[in-house]
Amino acid sequence: MSEHEPDSLGSALRVLAADAEAAPSLAGGQVRRRGEARGRRRRVVGATAVAVALVAGLAFGVPGLMGAGEAEQPPAATTPSPSLPKPPPLAAASLDTQNMVLTVTGRDGRSRSIGVRMKKGTALIRLTVAEKNPRANMYADLPTADKFVYDALWVVKLTRTGGAPVYITQVSPLTSRSSSVIAVGSADAKWVYDQLEVGDVVVPN
Repeated sequence: MSEHEPDSLGSALRVLAADAEAAPSLAGGQVRRRGEARGRRRRVVGATAVAVALVAGLAFGVPGLMGAGEAEQPPAATTPSPSLPKPPPLAAASLDTQNMVLTVTGRDGRSRSIGVRMKKGTALIRLTVAEKNPRANMYADLPTADKFVYDALWVVKLTRTGGAPVYITQVSPLTSRSSSVIAVGSADAKWVYDQLEVGDVVVPN
């Protein structure tokens, strides 16, 4: 090997190392095209950002701007429609105080006239069924001015304006001694009890 061969080899290695470290050179046309591509990308990104900002403004800002200056109006108050008075309940029964007859209209629409027992001269006005009990305590008027409690069956309590309650109940030995009892025969007592309902009206005549 000659003494010049090591120098040539070293020179070749240095050239290769320098080529590896140096940035690759580009022609002028390639540099221009890369610059134009970067410019287009910047314009696209900028236009997209502007569009997003406009959409956000429409979604959040425009309704507020449109409503600005308009005073909030309270909801219109609804005027309640006037309620019509309820019609008075129809009479479910009538009481003939002279002939001692109670006439009741049953649930099937048919009427039945029933003889009753009550103190003569008892003044009655319009009566309303207020309560029903299959069994209740009643009071009998005794000659000693005391009151005697007795057991009564199928009791229908009737209220009246300005007076004490009146009761329709099954006849018993003591019902004739009570001024507040309309006694019904045993055969009809439960039927009357079943037909009359709370709120029904009994009209004396």
